[in-house]
Amino acid sequence: MLTVVNSSLTYEILMYLNSFYFGMFAVCELGMGLFKAANLPSPGTSKTLIEFALLFFLIVTESGRIYLGRKGNLTERGLPILIGIVLTIPSSLATLYFLLWQYYVLRLEVILCSIQLVLLASEVVIAIMCLIAIHRPPAPVK
Repeated sequence: MLTVVNSSLTYEILMYLNSFYFGMFAVCELGMGLFKAANLPSPGTSKTLIEFALLFFLIVTESGRIYLGRKGNLTERGLPILIGIVLTIPSSLATLYFLLWQYYVLRLEVILCSIQLVLLASEVVIAIMCLIAIHRPPAPVK
């Protein structure tokens, strides 16, 4: 008997890779934030606290997005994947803040944020393809 599996292996691989990459990204971003707070001329404590709060927001948002995306893919349910796609918007905006709008931007941050944005964009494309595969009507049995 031939069965069709709708779960997208590519999406699962990207989400698995991003779970490890984002952990490294968050630790590096925290370390660079502490480095900038200790060694560079301070733009003010409120600006520094806002950047750390935004990093915490990014960690929570991205963790939820990865969890929901993997859960939705493995259970073949569209709603968690769709919520994961919606959570990509604040996650990518926070990453763009660290890439473009931060007071001091280090070269390492440019590299890490660029990789994160490429992962986010590719995951959105693959997630949409996974949603289409999940909600596609089954092929008629002959």
